[in-house]
Amino acid sequence: MKTIGAKELRQQLDKVFDRVLSGEDVIVNHRLKGPVRISAVHVPAADTAKRLAGLEAFDAAPKRPSPFDSSQPLKELYKESIAKKYAK
Repeated sequence: MKTIGAKELRQQLDKVFDRVLSGEDVIVNHRLKGPVRISAVHVPAADTAKRLAGLEAFDAAPKRPSPFDSSQPLKELYKESIAKKYAK
């Protein structure tokens, strides 16, 4: 178990997450607050399978065409939608 400071956590967040996800617990000390332990939450394989099945179903669903003209700049589309919304 590694102990680091809050500043190091902020500066090296990606590295700390990698260590935690690989199974290591990390203790973070803060000068004004008490220590905090960071550990990974393990999701059961069944939940992961359900989530992947949902994503696959979403990908397989028929795609609706966009109601916007894709050749128009986004700024113009925004102006038109605001004008329609607040037209009197």
